Amino acid sequence: MAKNIYAQESMPDKLVVIPCASFAGLQDAIVGAAQAGLDFYHIVTFQDKATSAGLLSLQAWLSDNHKILHVQVPDASGLMAALKDMDVDRVAIYQHVEEVDDNPEYLAAALVALRCAADSARGTFAHKKVKGMTADSYTPTTYAAAIAAGINIYTKVAGEKRVFMGTCANGPKTFIDNVIKDDWIRFNVQSKIFALLGEANDGAGVTYDDTGIQSVAAAIGNVFTQAAGSDRQYIMEGFEVEYKTYDYLKENNEEDVRKRNLPLISGRYSRMNSIHTVNTVKLNVTL
Repeated sequence: MAKNIYAQESMPDKLVVIPCASFAGLQDAIVGAAQAGLDFYHIVTFQDKATSAGLLSLQAWLSDNHKILHVQVPDASGLMAALKDMDVDRVAIYQHVEEVDDNPEYLAAALVALRCAADSARGTFAHKKVKGMTADSYTPTTYAAAIAAGINIYTKVAGEKRVFMGTCANGPKTFIDNVIKDDWIRFNVQSKIFALLGEANDGAGVTYDDTGIQSVAAAIGNVFTQAAGSDRQYIMEGFEVEYKTYDYLKENNEEDVRKRNLPLISGRYSRMNSIHTVNTVKLNVTL
């Protein structure tokens, strides 16, 4: 558990490209890479035989392990039709406009590396500069249908390789950068709290009193402040951290207090997604 948290706490930019002979063996390849000790957050793969059932199965592992899979396919329409109404927010599907030969370009890998190299949560994936422009391979109608389906397209426009949108496979409901921002905040909140449990009070751990509760709230507020700062800008519309006093918990959560299972903190923050829509996220901390 600790390794899963601390390995990723502030590095959601780590990327691994995993060679895999077939889509059927992809999950084993990813799990094997993780078990081998490779430290990564983004996974990029080219799969011409990807199936919706296989991606749904991968979604569960990716969600449990807080990773994102970018899948490059020659034709995304069938996959997106099957996945659009599913809660697949850890998989992003990319469609290449040009023909894919025996040695395909890993433009999805290049894209993710470019957007995530320095700070994956900060950059938006929607390429607004070229929104509305189409390559010769796409008509405006085809382009509009692809965007409505949540397919990530990369192609050449005006001689430059471009990407449009940046959505996960549940259609244009969840954006890649939203998932990454939330993961960065989650990783760092967990890291701060684990540090308090193990290091506060000369190693005795955080106390179960008002001082301890306030120290946890302050740690969460510190992470929110970092996320809202100009260096990151993950939180765009403000945040708040709320907590109850120990006396309140004893009176209203007697059994939890007895078990040292305290519903300590609730925090809320708002962040803007790729198309400038504000979403509010609630974070609950129980010790």
